[in-house]
Amino acid sequence: MRDLQIKSRIKAKLNPALLLIFILALTTPAAAVFAPLFIVERTTNGNVVHYDAQIGANGQLDPREPVVVYWTIGSEKGSRQDLNFLERKRAWGLEVMRKSEGRYVISVVSQRQIQIEVYQREGKVHAETAIAGSRAYLRKIFVNIEGPLLFPKVNYIDLFGSDVMSGEDRYERLTPSK
Repeated sequence: MRDLQIKSRIKAKLNPALLLIFILALTTPAAAVFAPLFIVERTTNGNVVHYDAQIGANGQLDPREPVVVYWTIGSEKGSRQDLNFLERKRAWGLEVMRKSEGRYVISVVSQRQIQIEVYQREGKVHAETAIAGSRAYLRKIFVNIEGPLLFPKVNYIDLFGSDVMSGEDRYERLTPSK
């Protein structure tokens, strides 16, 4: 009889603890999902800057950080590395502005003249900008750079994408004003 009373007490104390663990497991947010938007390649080395949409547990762009930026070292499939402070603030980081519910206008801090609209349509994320006079889904930016690391000279910027309406490839070369 005494064993039964002890087991009942343990069970009564254990059940609330298990219930709490179960509730916490259900309320813990799911890990974010990342979907590629576009990349930036440069002449200086094979490192690639990636811009990915961050999709929250609700399946929508995460309003706290809709786009994440990181390097792949050595090539597009190299090891992943976060941007450092200077890279975020002076080169490859983003300025993000909420345009409307689920739509954001971003620009790379070193290329503010290129405005990119990020949004979801039919479950797919898009990075849309103007390329050669047409609205296009941006795939890649290529930056031709020369000079020292801290004060590089940008010779030109190439934009690659596909036309929003026709799906045809779009390309434009931008040359910085002297």
